[in-house]
Amino acid sequence: MARYKLILAYDGTAYNGYQRQAIKHSVQHELEAALRKIGWQGKTLTASGRTDSGVHAHGQVLHLDLDWKHSTETLLTALNAFLPDDIAALDAKEVDEGFHARYSALSRTYRYQLYVQKHRNPLIDRFAWRVTVRPDLELMNLESRDLLGEHDFIAFGKALNQTGTTIRKIYQAEWTETSFGMDFTIKGNAFLNHMVRRIVWVLVHVGSGMMPRGAVIKGFETGYAGTVALAPSRGLTLMKVDYGEEIN
Repeated sequence: MARYKLILAYDGTAYNGYQRQAIKHSVQHELEAALRKIGWQGKTLTASGRTDSGVHAHGQVLHLDLDWKHSTETLLTALNAFLPDDIAALDAKEVDEGFHARYSALSRTYRYQLYVQKHRNPLIDRFAWRVTVRPDLELMNLESRDLLGEHDFIAFGKALNQTGTTIRKIYQAEWTETSFGMDFTIKGNAFLNHMVRRIVWVLVHVGSGMMPRGAVIKGFETGYAGTVALAPSRGLTLMKVDYGEEIN
């Protein structure tokens, strides 16, 4: 029996999030079903974190204990043979038994894609939020810089449980131009429920002149950033989870 670190990619469109649920379709359910077909006998998988319904992943990380007599490349081939087309295992690595996909993580990086177009483009729309008026990139980056550092993000999300802290540390928060719009990259030690999507909603509304500059600071100082909604889940992708050089 050995412990393996898996890196998973998935198109979250058809799933009600990563986490297994009693009735609704989840990424975890599909992955566990595929693993059982190659001999996994565990009860549940542990991931680096949950992703919401419709959210995608390029670098979701999981750990599992498996009695596997072949190479990790063979493990990937066998697993992917039983996974649906919108889920794929990209990498497998044997790790120390103390490795934990969630608690060993040092940081997570998310990308949010925005595209600016009057009419919907089905080739882009599955993975990006469409806006019809281009927001001010420079203004959004000014607002984004206020996110950097350690703050109480209670205005932008909820803790995973009633006793959990809402303090998080952000290392990177930046918008860049793309061929069809703009991308937002945010890297932090951890994220609250819906935190990235609420932040994106605020930044886009600041950049569009529908919220005042300083909304992020207001949220930190008062615990309330104004009326805040969620940016559409389809624009969000979990890109990478970092564990340090020895494990990565």
